[in-house]
Amino acid sequence: MKKIVIQSLLVALLVFGVIASGCIGGETTSTQQSTETSSSTTETQVSNVVIYGYDSEMITLDPSIEFSNSIVTLANVYECLVKYTEKGLEPWLASSWESNENGTEWIFHLRKGIKFHTGNELTAKDVKWSVERTIRMGMGPAFIWDPVESIEVIDDYTVKFKLNYPANLPLIASSAYGAYIMDSKFLSQIGDDESISNYLSEGHDAGTGPYTIIKYDSKTEIVFKKFDEYWGGWKENQFDTAIIKIIPDPALREQMVTSGEIHIAKSLPLDDIPKLQQDSNLVIHEEPSFRVLYGMLNTQKPPLNNKLVRKALSYATPYEDIVEYVLGGHGYVAKGPIPKGMMGYFEDLPTYTYDIEKAKQLLAEAGYPNGGLKLLLTYTQGDEAEGKVAEVLKAEWQKLGIEVEIRPMNWEQQWALARSDPENAQDILLFYWWPTYPTPYDYLFSMFHCEEETLFNLCYYCNPEFDNLIDQAVVLEASNPTEAEQLYRQAIETLVDDSPAIFFYSPNYIYAVHKSVTGFKAYAAYPEVVFFYELRKT
Repeated sequence: MKKIVIQSLLVALLVFGVIASGCIGGETTSTQQSTETSSSTTETQVSNVVIYGYDSEMITLDPSIEFSNSIVTLANVYECLVKYTEKGLEPWLASSWESNENGTEWIFHLRKGIKFHTGNELTAKDVKWSVERTIRMGMGPAFIWDPVESIEVIDDYTVKFKLNYPANLPLIASSAYGAYIMDSKFLSQIGDDESISNYLSEGHDAGTGPYTIIKYDSKTEIVFKKFDEYWGGWKENQFDTAIIKIIPDPALREQMVTSGEIHIAKSLPLDDIPKLQQDSNLVIHEEPSFRVLYGMLNTQKPPLNNKLVRKALSYATPYEDIVEYVLGGHGYVAKGPIPKGMMGYFEDLPTYTYDIEKAKQLLAEAGYPNGGLKLLLTYTQGDEAEGKVAEVLKAEWQKLGIEVEIRPMNWEQQWALARSDPENAQDILLFYWWPTYPTPYDYLFSMFHCEEETLFNLCYYCNPEFDNLIDQAVVLEASNPTEAEQLYRQAIETLVDDSPAIFFYSPNYIYAVHKSVTGFKAYAAYPEVVFFYELRKT
């Protein structure tokens, strides 16, 4: 599980960021009626329906602040200027872009004739308003826009960004969070930022995406209908209606996708993947991801405020066995906090390997020669992989005389406990991170930078030397990537030595797709998103 809102600051460096949906403007009445309609009724009223079985509840519906699971809704309702694909950066709402020589000014040219779900036309004013609102609110992933000094509307279809320092702004503008463009004309009539946020969180939207929401229940299901005037057009074999069903139980998701009750499912029992691959009714898609699973260690609470104890736990973790047992080989052991395929990943990075004797030695040095410690570990209920990791750690750490209480919790409860006073919080929290946009700074800042208020630094780690290194590196990413990477390496080596977290693995994404649906594609930069518009009926 990832993110929910961020509101940190970096001296001169950051402001912090989901999604909104629903029928708006003249469709308000039908939205209210649809919200009262049961999913079963909705399904019987339409002929072209695709259903995605998802494992976690939604969080918020404001594109300026969403920073968690609602990405799976957001990316079908809103759009960015640029899209990040396996081929690189591709046009989305912007048809083209260019910069000055040193990358401190960027101009984006918008497609013409794009309509919001309200009927209003997309213009450069909407781009300026959307980005400035996200920056102004300073929540969620607002930090992605830190390089921006000012935004200028050149004409209705041209917008210019002036930056404080060189940055790859098209990459930032492709972000899975905080980069979605909203209808400024419509939302400005709602009221102030808080009023807009409340309105959106009721299930309304102001996007340009191919779908709008007609029913929203954050804990059970989201029902979408196609936007007839979508700028990309529609073909007969696309889906009129799409549904995200919240199904926490992986076994139930598997049962439903094999029976055809749902059409796409993720996070299925990995032991069953070979069997599912033989099912003629399913197609199994497996792709590398930018996700990493961490064990966030409570650095502010005894005994894990002792670095020697934290290092002992890192040595007492059987990384290879976990990947084999938990992932069945569908992933790889993490080399620090950054996944393969991104700046900041170093194959030769010195990291911990399983060494139980070394772990015992470090515990003895820390004053615990016989263990005698009790630790609370929390993980997200319904995540089978996290549950298996917890079981392995409990068994292995018993060899050190450490007793582990495993507590599965739904994400909201887990995060609430983690954000409480560290003295009363968990000792270890299992936690996934994936990128806001593909930069190491997103991982390192979000989870390990000093925070005045706990958000996603759930190990409560604070090292000014580390902060300084990554804050320098991010400014150099575009202008001097070689130096930036060197600074990131220094920071990551410091992090590994301080051991505020255990870096377990990076899993592959595995989706089961019913044979009645084609066109599915997984995007590493938009994790867990099913782009319904790309799907076709067989």
